[in-house]
Order: sequence, then C-alpha cells, then structure tokens
Amino acid sequence: MEVRNAIHEIVLEHRRRHGYRRVAAELHRRGMRVNHKRVLRMMREDNLLGIEPKAFLATTDSGHDQPIYLNLARRMKPTAINQLWVADITYIRLRQEFVYLVLALILFT
Repeated sequence: MEVRNAIHEIVLEHRRRHGYRRVAAELHRRGMRVNHKRVLRMMREDNLLGIEPKAFLATTDSGHDQPIYLNLARRMKPTAINQLWVADITYIRLRQEFVYLVLALILFT
C-alpha cells in the first residue's frame, strides 16, 4: 500500500504526464526498491497510465489553391452608422482548454 500511495502521489504531482519508467525512477530516488514491471502493473490496475499530450494542429492553411476574394470593406466609405460591420473570431489557448474570442465592429467615424 505504501508503494501504491507513492505512485498515486507521483502521478498526480506530475499531472499524469509521467509514464511507468519515470515513476519507477522517482520511487528509486525516494528509496523504494520496486521493479518497473510492478509499477506498470499497479498503474494499469489503478488506471494511472501517462497521458500523451496531443500534437498542436494548425487549423489555417494559407497555401491553398482556392480563389481569394477581394476585401470589399476596404473599398467602402461608410457615410452613416450600420452601413459597414466587420467581425473576426479567433481562439486563445489556455492551460486546460481553448476559448473563443469574437469581435464585431461598426466601421464609421
């Protein structure tokens, strides 16, 4: 139980990014003599195997062969409010998730 508790502590301390080899090495540093195969078995039993981080996936492909449309807003000169609106959406990566930021502007000054 002492080894199992130490495994839980190590795995949670490193946010489940360490695999069984690193956990076994950390147990050795803490003075516990345990085989890496036993650590693997215990981690499997407790569903504590390391989670591989997902690779960053670029969502924009600017090297495409599709037609590029003119920016009609650039040529327009609004003379009153509510004639020209522009909007954009982007995402911001936080530690745990992505959040979306939407911006809408009325272009008239």
